[in-house]
Amino acid sequence: MRFEGKNALVTGASNGIGAAIAERLAAEGASLCLLAAPQDEAHLEAVAERLRAEAGAKVVTVTGDVGDADTAERALTVACDAFGGVDLLASNAGIGIWENVLETPIEDFDRVMRVNTRGQYAVTSAVARHMSRRGGGAMVLTASTASLFGEEGQIIYNTSKGAVMALARSLAVDLARYGIRVNALAPGWVRTRATLAEVDDVAIWSKHRTRIPLDRPGEPAELAAVACFLLSDDASYMTGSVVMCDGGLTAGYRASDWDAVERPLSPRTPGLSDS
Repeated sequence: MRFEGKNALVTGASNGIGAAIAERLAAEGASLCLLAAPQDEAHLEAVAERLRAEAGAKVVTVTGDVGDADTAERALTVACDAFGGVDLLASNAGIGIWENVLETPIEDFDRVMRVNTRGQYAVTSAVARHMSRRGGGAMVLTASTASLFGEEGQIIYNTSKGAVMALARSLAVDLARYGIRVNALAPGWVRTRATLAEVDDVAIWSKHRTRIPLDRPGEPAELAAVACFLLSDDASYMTGSVVMCDGGLTAGYRASDWDAVERPLSPRTPGLSDS
């Protein structure tokens, strides 16, 4: 029970990775304040009810626009009223819009950045002020392996998640003196509500899987396990890290991919020995 006596705030908690993080925290003893967008209220309440019933967890919920600083302050107030404070933050809320740069209006850019980047800053900065007064804490921000590649049709999402990686590292440097650790989790392909259309489409997934050595998408619970490690005292000497949880996506190409490519032998460079 690594989180017994700890209080956690989880954003984007109505489904997918956020809900899985909440479930893992609850199973390990944490009390939870769950935050999600107003349109996901029914899903959020369903998650909360399940955690109360299955884990016996103390759970309160808040809905609101994560990009609005008032939402973060309101969630903190709810958590403090219910539990006395927040020790752990899983800043997970995010959205994606897949468009080519030639087709992307600035309004779509603003919408994604508001949730994925401004939202993470609004929540982490508010919680940081609270934790600094409380004597410390731990945060994990959900980034993405997508920020490491230029991918067709993902210019806004990739940009927003690249900013999240930089935010996590900068927060870690700023907040270490206050006893606050900050790390980022970078998922690859994970089976969530947002990815089901591609993961369950045989033709589409057959192309994605060639890039993943483990040959499958991740499950939200697998990402939650890593997030909760980063939030726990087991990661007490980790801050400013970006942890890839991607089935090997960013490690390199699968051998089977290269086997299908005819590559000419490189000519021997004069002056180099065989040793």
